[in-house]
This record gives sequence, structure tokens and C-alpha cells, in this order.
Amino acid sequence: MSTLRVQTLGMFRVWIDDEPLPGTVWKREKAQRLFQFFITAMLNDSHQVLPKERIVADLWPTLDEPRADRDFKVALNALNDALEPDRSSRSLSSYIVRYGLAYGLDPDADIRIDADEFRRGLKAAARLETDDVDAAIDAYRDAIDRYAGDYLPDALYEDWASLERERLQTLYLSGAMRLASLLLQREGYQEAVHLCQSVLVLDRYWEEAYRLMMLSHAMRGNRPLAMRAYEQCVAALDEGLGLEPMHETVDLYEQIVHGDKLAISR
Repeated sequence: MSTLRVQTLGMFRVWIDDEPLPGTVWKREKAQRLFQFFITAMLNDSHQVLPKERIVADLWPTLDEPRADRDFKVALNALNDALEPDRSSRSLSSYIVRYGLAYGLDPDADIRIDADEFRRGLKAAARLETDDVDAAIDAYRDAIDRYAGDYLPDALYEDWASLERERLQTLYLSGAMRLASLLLQREGYQEAVHLCQSVLVLDRYWEEAYRLMMLSHAMRGNRPLAMRAYEQCVAALDEGLGLEPMHETVDLYEQIVHGDKLAISR
């Protein structure tokens, strides 16, 4: 069986045995959407298959039943042709399974999805923290590097992809902050600042990023930049949400202003 590798983060691409599938193989957009839907179902619940009625209701909610049934069959055939153009019409798909009227990706197929590898990488890094901080840092770096951008950016307005997109982005934000915190323990201040900045590009209200940036600048001896980070935090929260910073953020600011010794939370 060939290895199917799928990029879902930042852009959508597919490789079979390291050979990229050209965009032209997706002769129908619905075939690509069906494949992306199957991928999302697998990420939400490993090896999940879904009833055809659920699939067409999520993918094409405006179609009546006869049209939806016809479009599903056409999309499924086109998807099989895209993934296995040389497969005979009577042979079973290597990647898609059917149980009655339920369909999904074959759990035994060699399918590697970057979003799944990203999640597994973060879990592995978290397990390393208690025993080996340096190994945990390397593992977090590797996982964070896998996050190339939003999940399925060509399906931004598809409801069935939104939850997974939000879940993965939150994992990235939390993982980046955990990495930044560990880097402070190893005096990796500049890298920590860059991580905080990348988080704030995605979510300008993520207050922990401002605090870690303040700590990074202050521990490098640059109090003006640390205070500037606090001012940016205050402005963002006030303008966007009408909120004030948390007590934890204000306390850190006051410690920096007074020149107190700063502690790094572990």
C-alpha cells in the first residue's frame, strides 16, 4: 500500500509515496471537499466513519436528497480516481472504507496528516517536561514548526472545518507559550519574544504572551521594552474588549517598574 501524506496546515497538499498530486487531479471541487471532510472526521475521532446522510448534510446542506445522493456518488468516484488513478473499477479503495451506508478513511491505510503529527508532537513534548527540559524544548520546537498556518485555509467558510481549525490554533497558541516559558528557564529570551509575537499575530488578546514578552525583555535588562509590551497589552485589551489586564499582568508590570527580582514560573 502506498503512503498518503496530507498537508492541511497553511495550505492543502497531498503526496503519494513522496510524489505530489497535482491540483489537476481534483477534477471536481466536491471530491476534494469530500476528502477534506474525511480527514477532519478522522482528526475529530480516530478511524471514524459517518453515515452518508450526515456527510451530505454537512457538505452540501442546500441540496435536496436526490441531488445530494447523486453528487456524493460522483464526488466519491472522483476522489477514488484522484488517489488511485490506476485502480480497477471493481477493486476496493486502499484509503476509503464503507460500512453499509457509512464512509470514512481506512484506519489501516498508511495516511499521515500533518495536523495529527502536530498534536502528537505537542503531547510528546509535554511528557518530556518533568524529566528533561532541553529535550522538551526541542520537541516543542519540532511540533510548533509543523504548524504552518490555519487548518484547511481553502475551506475557511465551511462549518465542518471550523471547530478543528479553532482547536488546532488554540493548541498552537498554548504550545508556543509553553515553549516560550521553558526557553526563559534556559535564557532563550529572543526566541521567546519571537514566539510571543507570533502568538499575538493570531490573537492580540492572548495576555500570557504579553507577560512572557515583558519577562523576556526585563530579564535581558531592557525595562523600556518590557514596559512597552505592557502598554501594548493595555491598549489591545481596552480597544478590542473593553477590559483591563489581569492582576497577574499588572503585578508583573509593577515588579519591573520597581526593579524587583523576577521569578520564572515553571
